[in-house]
Amino acid sequence: MFAVIFELGTWAFFNEKTKKQVFSTQRRKFLKLIFDSWLIILSISMIFKGFVNAVSVPKVKEIDLKIDKLKENLNIVLISDVHLGKNLGEEFLKALIEKINALNADMVIIAGDLIDTDISKIHYLKLLQNFKSKYGTFYVYGNHEYYNGMEEISAKLKKIQNFKILEDEGIEFDNFTLSGTLDLSAERLGYKASDINKVKQHINNEKFNILITHQPKYVKTYDVTGFDLILSGHTHAGQIFPFSLLVFLEQGFVYGLYELGKNALLYVSSGAGFWGPAVRFLAPSEIAFLKLKGE
Repeated sequence: MFAVIFELGTWAFFNEKTKKQVFSTQRRKFLKLIFDSWLIILSISMIFKGFVNAVSVPKVKEIDLKIDKLKENLNIVLISDVHLGKNLGEEFLKALIEKINALNADMVIIAGDLIDTDISKIHYLKLLQNFKSKYGTFYVYGNHEYYNGMEEISAKLKKIQNFKILEDEGIEFDNFTLSGTLDLSAERLGYKASDINKVKQHINNEKFNILITHQPKYVKTYDVTGFDLILSGHTHAGQIFPFSLLVFLEQGFVYGLYELGKNALLYVSSGAGFWGPAVRFLAPSEIAFLKLKGE
């Protein structure tokens, strides 16, 4: 982006071959020095800011929703795309858990891409049992779990206490149901594909129905009619602008709250970590705190 700005600025104001010059030669040399210096300082400072945004523990974003089908309030913490691995590790996870526990939520939901390395290298995995909430912690696989050995990741995560993996299955609570899907990448990578009919067996039309799925375009791929709230991640909100434009073309959603028809909502988290370059630009990470207000 900065290279493009540099080339356009140089061509417009400092091209000596241009017949009609805006400034004199001496003044153009001075202004070009200022322009070059400003661009270097700005680019370095923005990249540094992007680095800080990427590696810092996310801020909490509160989302207030009025839900008629709920008989009592329900507070949900949603995180996704932590990408634990070579860049974000034990200290980051400890700080993330501490910040989430301070919210005193009813449940913690992790919408995929929690693990982004060989699971045997994560010696601090038991920290995941330290999440504190009324109903527990619920998790679905993301595409990066499949990239890094899903069988091993699944086996180890299933040993974590108070940590439930939802694999095209659901749980019924007094006031709501909670279901989770396999990721869209599963079939492409040689694993079992998600079975939406199996997932929808857990819908209770008398209750508020929540669905967790890693990729938001799941709602465009399958018929999710019957679910009142779908929670996802995957997009990183683009992570580095203007990649958000490409994310929209690929997923159909980028970040935030979307209405799906008359009675359904989709929330796409920007994620808690990052993937690839340690930079987030105009796409801050987050801990989404959904405060659902019942009747």
